[in-house]
Amino acid sequence: YAPGWSPPPVTPAGPRRRNRGRLLARAGAVVGAIALVAVVAVGARTWADSRPLGDPAGEVSAHPRQLVVGHCLQTLPGDGVVRRVTIVPCAEPHEAEVLSTYTHADGAWPGTAAVRREAEGACEMDTTQRTAGVQAVVWTPGEASWRQGDRTSLCL
Repeated sequence: YAPGWSPPPVTPAGPRRRNRGRLLARAGAVVGAIALVAVVAVGARTWADSRPLGDPAGEVSAHPRQLVVGHCLQTLPGDGVVRRVTIVPCAEPHEAEVLSTYTHADGAWPGTAAVRREAEGACEMDTTQRTAGVQAVVWTPGEASWRQGDRTSLCL
């Protein structure tokens, strides 16, 4: 060895690296667990919001995808995206009733205007309803709902 030469100082880097690795592994596990819980929660909510409901015994909050022919809506929401509605037994006062449904063909999103036109063409009312002054309201799936497999329009 040359004069004045000394080996490099020994640092406690080894144990720190191991601790850092353990810390990163734990953080990754926590993030993974949170992501898993989020995916399960979203999946459960989507499933719950898409299963049909039977006849309500009282007021029931429902997602529009749960509505079937014969459900009566306590109030009719304004135009725009409808997230939840309250259905009631049809013997109680209500503003709207699901008269029919229309299932669109599978395929790529055809656009809002095309989906609406198709649903309006399928929404038929009988003479008694027209004479009574009933006005048809059509609810159609939006683009995001279409991507989730929703192909059902409602005639209220």
